[in-house]
Amino acid sequence: MEFETNNSASSTTIDKIEPSQAPVLNISGRREDTPRIWEIKKTADATDRRQAHPKINAMTFPAILRGILLKCSSPPPPIDPYNVDYTQSLCFLCLKKPLERKRLYHMFLSTPTALGKDYNQVNSMYSNRADFKIVNQITVNTFCARSLYRRVQKHFSDAVWNKKGNVFEMEMIADTDVWAISHDVYEMHNKEMEKLVNYINN
Repeated sequence: MEFETNNSASSTTIDKIEPSQAPVLNISGRREDTPRIWEIKKTADATDRRQAHPKINAMTFPAILRGILLKCSSPPPPIDPYNVDYTQSLCFLCLKKPLERKRLYHMFLSTPTALGKDYNQVNSMYSNRADFKIVNQITVNTFCARSLYRRVQKHFSDAVWNKKGNVFEMEMIADTDVWAISHDVYEMHNKEMEKLVNYINN
């Protein structure tokens, strides 16, 4: 009878223990009266993180991508610009109108495989005209020639354009010669590439 009484009392005591007070097995070896110490992880300042990463633009992107894909920090070998495999080309046939002292640029899209045929086709439009003189040509290889095409139209909005928006005419001054136009177009090409790289990076 005494055994039954003790067992009954023990059962009553267990029933009175709240769930939050239930005993927990200590397997960490830490004493219960020892305060827990929380370590604060040091985080780098946002400005320092930005400065640590290289600026991504059209010039640095190939080297960064090479380091990610090939896990190699050495610079890539020099590339022959005439053998680069692009998909599109933005082309300009550069002409002069000597009697009117005007410069004219005929802009069109092409591909590396059809480049020669397209230039011959555009040349034939002016070769038999006495008021025009073919001076040079500009070819910009790019990934999206149509986007660069639109940027050129906006950049030279002060020029006189035809209805199709592919031929523009400018005064015969130093800022409108072939080298100046070529420089501006390549600057626009670099901005287009930087926009593409930043889009991929984000």
